[in-house]
Amino acid sequence: MILPKFTYAKPKSIDETIELYTRYEGRACYLAGGTDIIPLAKQRLVAPVIVIDLKNIEGLKTIEKNDDFLIIGANTTIFDLKKYPLTKEYFRGFYESLDETSCETLQMRGTIGGNILQNTRCLFYNKSIEWRTARGFCFKMGGAVCNAVPKGNICFSNYCSDNAVSLITLSAELGFVSPKGERRINIEEIFSGNSIKPFNLEPGEILTRIYIPMKKNSGAYEKIRVRGSIDYPLINVAVALKDSGGDVSIGGVGPAPLSYHIDSVDENSVEALAQKAYSDVKTVANTVLTPSYRKRMAKVLVKRAIKRALQEVK
Repeated sequence: MILPKFTYAKPKSIDETIELYTRYEGRACYLAGGTDIIPLAKQRLVAPVIVIDLKNIEGLKTIEKNDDFLIIGANTTIFDLKKYPLTKEYFRGFYESLDETSCETLQMRGTIGGNILQNTRCLFYNKSIEWRTARGFCFKMGGAVCNAVPKGNICFSNYCSDNAVSLITLSAELGFVSPKGERRINIEEIFSGNSIKPFNLEPGEILTRIYIPMKKNSGAYEKIRVRGSIDYPLINVAVALKDSGGDVSIGGVGPAPLSYHIDSVDENSVEALAQKAYSDVKTVANTVLTPSYRKRMAKVLVKRAIKRALQEVK
C-alpha cells in the first residue's frame, strides 16, 4: 500500500508544532513513532493535509525521577522505557506490558505516547480502502451500519493499548499542551467511551508527559493474541497490588479500559472480582477470536495476573 500525498514537517519545539497545526486549520496528524498512524494512512483511514513529526522535539524524549513521580516524555520509545532500570524494579506489571508490546524491532520505533493515544481497532475497520468499499462503510468510517453487529446502533471497535491498562493500575497522570494552554489529568479521564472518537482531546493537543507515582508495587500483565511477535491484544489485563489490595484494568474489549479496585486479595475477593469482570466485559464478533472465548478469558486472565503478582510479593 502506498502512502497518500501530504505535506511533511518536522518542528523542533512544541510552540512551532502548535503554530503549524493552527496554520493548517486542524487538518493535520501528529507523528510520533509512526507504528499506528502510518498503517492507517496507507489504508486511507486517515487523510491529513500535513503530517507533523514530533521526533525532533528533544524535551519529549526524557525520563526523569523526583520524590513523587517518574516523569516520562511521551516520545520515549517503548524499548528505552523498558530498559530503564526503575521501570522493572518499581512497576513490574508496566514493565511486562512494555515487553509484550509487539516485537523489539517495533518497540525501538513505537513511543509510549503513541501507544496510549492509538485509535480503536476492528476486524472490519482496519482494512484496505478497496476491501472497505466492497464491504460497505461502517459507523467509524462515516457509514450507517456496524459491520460487526449488523443491528447495532453504535461502534464496537476496541481500544487495544498494551500500556494504558498498566498505567491505569498505577494511577498515572497525563500532561498535555494545546493552543489553549496546558493541562494535567488522570489517565482514565482521557477516554470518551465512544469508539469512533475514543479520546477527550482538545484540538491540536499534544501529549507531552506521563507521570507515574513513585510507589513500588507488585504487578503483572497478561494478554491474549494470536501471533506472539507482533499482534495487538485481543483482551489484556494488568494488575498492581499495593498494601492489602490493589487495582486491576482490562482492555481490548470496547472503547476504553475497564478498571477495578480490590480491597483484599483473598480467594473469595479474587473470585468475586473475576466474576464481575466476566459480567462486565461485552464482546462482539470483531476480532479473529470468538466473543464467548474472549469473554471467558477475562475471568481467567484476572485470576492469572493476580496470582502472578502475589507470587512476586512472596
